[in-house]
Amino acid sequence: MNLPTQIELRSIRALLPHARNSRTHSDAQVAQVAASIREFGWTNPILVDGEGVIIAGHARLLAARKLGMEEVPVIVLAHLTPVQKRALVIADNKLALNAGWDEETLRLEIESLQEDGFDLDVVGFSEEEIRILLANNAGDPEADAEALGEDETSEAPVNPVSRTGDIWAIGAHRIICGDCRDYGTVARLFGGARANVVITSPPYATQREYDPASGFKPVPPEEYVDWFREVVANIAAILAADGSYFLNIKEHAGDGERSLYVKDLVIAHRRQWGWRFVDEFCWRKTDNGVPGGWGNRFKNAWEPVFHFCRQPEIKFRPQAVGHVSEDCFDYSPNNPKSTSGSGLLGTGARGSAAGQREAADEDGRFTGIARPSNVVEVKSESSQGSHTGSAARTIPTETPRGEFFCCWSRTWWDDPRRTNA
Repeated sequence: MNLPTQIELRSIRALLPHARNSRTHSDAQVAQVAASIREFGWTNPILVDGEGVIIAGHARLLAARKLGMEEVPVIVLAHLTPVQKRALVIADNKLALNAGWDEETLRLEIESLQEDGFDLDVVGFSEEEIRILLANNAGDPEADAEALGEDETSEAPVNPVSRTGDIWAIGAHRIICGDCRDYGTVARLFGGARANVVITSPPYATQREYDPASGFKPVPPEEYVDWFREVVANIAAILAADGSYFLNIKEHAGDGERSLYVKDLVIAHRRQWGWRFVDEFCWRKTDNGVPGGWGNRFKNAWEPVFHFCRQPEIKFRPQAVGHVSEDCFDYSPNNPKSTSGSGLLGTGARGSAAGQREAADEDGRFTGIARPSNVVEVKSESSQGSHTGSAARTIPTETPRGEFFCCWSRTWWDDPRRTNA
């Protein structure tokens, strides 16, 4: 085992980011690291190889630049092979993510620091995460609901600004105040245009209470498919032939099990309404799940997003969201080192080199565009801010509530010949 014997100070200009570093750092996270360095000092040297290429510590280097530092402490790992260096770039990040939290101990520590007047901004948790954690007193469901704002209802104004039929212009975008299950409302908004992408996040079945004055009544799970039928019919009416439609909803749990109405809804799209079921995305919403404890299930950290279309050929441009990689390869089922049974996983030569006696592990790989996976990591309730889809309790109009969002999107599904709306 190699143990470092010294820490060096090196100019930040002499340090080079690793060309194959797959870890990303937002401006907000770099600011957090900088604040931590300012508060605690430099506690973790940057790891570099013999040429000054960073193996671990890319965020710390960015934070040092933000702080205007000229030199930073480093440890040189000259003993690593090229393959070991590439592996450590990944392992240094991933191994830390595999740790968990004793949430009761964490809550007590956060409370104690707060009582001591310590600035909690430098510990890495967002205000929303701390608020939920402190409200989650020993897994009290009522405290959970209060922390998430589920019982907060604002008073409806006497004279609402927005009324049924109003169309609001936000730049090139349009929003109509109306019922998404009413075709006339949707048709009026679109005015004969077609949507390239439709995204909808409908209300849960009987999971939340709504202001009776809104006119919306929670839909029983056994009636949900029939209730949603008009929504999906309107989507079909305004979606471009080669467009895509995304449905985000996750069934609630009760009495120790999850409801099945979302499963019924997905099956109805295919078997009753003739949609093609393209894929299911995993929207990973939090780092370690929503705080809480249940008798027979783990913390929830993701929601499904179901992708539907009407025909096999759709707008699909993975190059627009891919990244350049030196590790691209053509699929081959003949990889003798694959343990998955499909040839997709494992190590070894790829493509036409797979199975060749003299082929090296790196043979068959080439530089190209690597596609992202169907796991979407976008936080909704942690360091990126409050919940992105806060559900209204009071709708100050006579219009029944219906969550329905249609958009033209300049993504890889979009047709550049169409305009935004």
